[in-house]
Amino acid sequence: MMFQPYPFSRRLASAAALCVFIFLPFSALADESIQELLDRSEPESNAEELFGVLEDLRGQRISVNLATEEQLLGLPLLTPADAAKIIDWRRQRGPITSAAELEKIIGKKSAERLSGFFSFELPTKQEEKKVSQRIRGSLISRVYRESPPRAGIENGKYAGENRHLYNRLQASTLQYGFTVLQDSDVGEADFDDFISFSAYARRIGILDQAVIGNYRLSFGQGLLFGQGRYFSKGTDAIDGVQLSSRPLRPYASAAEYGFLQGAAVTLSPGDFEMTAFTSSNKVDASIDDGVVTSISTSGYHRTASEIEKKDNLTERVSGLNLRYRYRSDDLDAVVGATWADYRYGLPFDRLDGDRGGQLASVDASAVYQNVQLFGEAAFSDTPGAVSWLAGAQAELAKGVTGVVSMREYAVDYVSPFAGAFAERGDDASNEEGFYTGLSADVLDNLNLAASYDLFRFPELDPDRYALPSSGHEARLYATWKPSRSITLEGLYQHQEKEETKTQTGPDTYREYVMPVPKTTNRVQLSLKARCSSSLILKSRVAFKSVESSFVSGLETEQGRLFYQQINWKRGPFTLKTRLAFFDTDSYDAALYAYEDDLPLVYTLSTYYGQGKAWFILLDYKPLKNFRLTAKYETTWYSDRDTYSSGNDLRDTSSPSSFELGALLRF
Repeated sequence: MMFQPYPFSRRLASAAALCVFIFLPFSALADESIQELLDRSEPESNAEELFGVLEDLRGQRISVNLATEEQLLGLPLLTPADAAKIIDWRRQRGPITSAAELEKIIGKKSAERLSGFFSFELPTKQEEKKVSQRIRGSLISRVYRESPPRAGIENGKYAGENRHLYNRLQASTLQYGFTVLQDSDVGEADFDDFISFSAYARRIGILDQAVIGNYRLSFGQGLLFGQGRYFSKGTDAIDGVQLSSRPLRPYASAAEYGFLQGAAVTLSPGDFEMTAFTSSNKVDASIDDGVVTSISTSGYHRTASEIEKKDNLTERVSGLNLRYRYRSDDLDAVVGATWADYRYGLPFDRLDGDRGGQLASVDASAVYQNVQLFGEAAFSDTPGAVSWLAGAQAELAKGVTGVVSMREYAVDYVSPFAGAFAERGDDASNEEGFYTGLSADVLDNLNLAASYDLFRFPELDPDRYALPSSGHEARLYATWKPSRSITLEGLYQHQEKEETKTQTGPDTYREYVMPVPKTTNRVQLSLKARCSSSLILKSRVAFKSVESSFVSGLETEQGRLFYQQINWKRGPFTLKTRLAFFDTDSYDAALYAYEDDLPLVYTLSTYYGQGKAWFILLDYKPLKNFRLTAKYETTWYSDRDTYSSGNDLRDTSSPSSFELGALLRF
């Protein structure tokens, strides 16, 4: 089936182009700049937590003129180099008075993305005291239903009903805060299937932060602890290569794995910083004859087998991180060391039958003028291996930034808490690579970026094909804004790597496990046009080709996607709707696109198969601090009569869902 453009889409695209030249330009918003980044994110990204952090910062913005460097780095996507530039500007030239002035310091791209989360006022001490005592918070509730229900709901294999429930209460002052979160997936019987709680105190004397409950840790470059990494490799040529996240962060996500549970504290006496932590958490695991074969990260507890795995393994962790910061006029350097001990309640086959082990790492970063160096080396004693990463990022000229990094992750390295920069997975094991990226503001309204990654897997598949394999990936990015009313984005990706497949040999009788060379090419073009203060049009065309070299010959699979979206705002109402047409030959040729959703919900739609997809989202904001959002979406498949399989089977070629949510701020 060949993909054909539709007359309707041509008319919408023409209307978008006409609107661009009729209506007045508008100022760029931080939210829109971040959405451009989300539009390029990969399925492995952890953007849901990023949504939560940014939502919290909207209520309590960071004072760009009063914040310390550590407080500035509490803003995701702000690099240590940019934080140092802000501190240096304040020291030499005084307060930063506007977003336009911030642009001169950290560049147009970063300023557009982050200025909406800064405050530029210089409050008096009396005003500052009032702000510190003011209680701010939010209550978010969501309910989600599918039509028709999954087979597991109808045949009783799932213990629960056809609904997903979510509630989150958060309240804080500048120094204290807490979060309580409830989440129950479709098919889960218990309303309290997942309950998360965290409370914190911060910025009290030498106490930088203390957390009780659920929390996440990020040290160095994430080889040992990297639970604060938001984006995977490929989202951006520059951003995301180095891990820039606060060492300790309260946990406020609905994901049921990837956090610690207990207590942690960060003390900052002078130039030293110490983070001590302890955790005793229950995780889901598959257990065979008293040995853990795998840990389940899905968080689903619907069937009898899934419920049997729930919280059936104890994970205990304790450790310490020490950091020392050196500052001079031109140099800002940090040296850190981390030690941790982790134990499971049962032997783990991934650990060669041991119940845990010890982890240690050293890391360092230094900012000198426009150059930043960063790196980390980590050691795991079970079974015993070292992984390391080192890199540099520099402003090569005005508007030109480059980054280069090397990584070598040992096959036997094990850290259950890693979040490393990697091509395949993020556990900092079984990978070597050299990465370089460049981003240049060629014109005031044109940014070009490129990245190249040369990688090697010492073992292509440790379980099935334990021989080495190598590959490479190149990406080109272009963002052009001919006016403030229009943004054009282009992306080209070329990747060559091998995957393990079972193939039939020339004799047609025997099966062999062999590497299959795979070449992927992807092209993506996007248009965003603001026709007026109330109307935005978004269009995208994407094409993907995957060539696989099997013993039997070359197989080519293709995927095509086109969508048109309309965002309309009038008074308290905002309406967003998208119609997408897709045609893919296989799941390997599937295409992805960020999709607008309810507050704090990150959705990366997967377009696979043949058909059309449509969603409509209505947001109603009658009061400044209250909004009600509803979303309906459906897909019409032309290549199947049913959707999914097993207990998730839905007896229809057009599955749909409805979601309703409310957000109250106080």
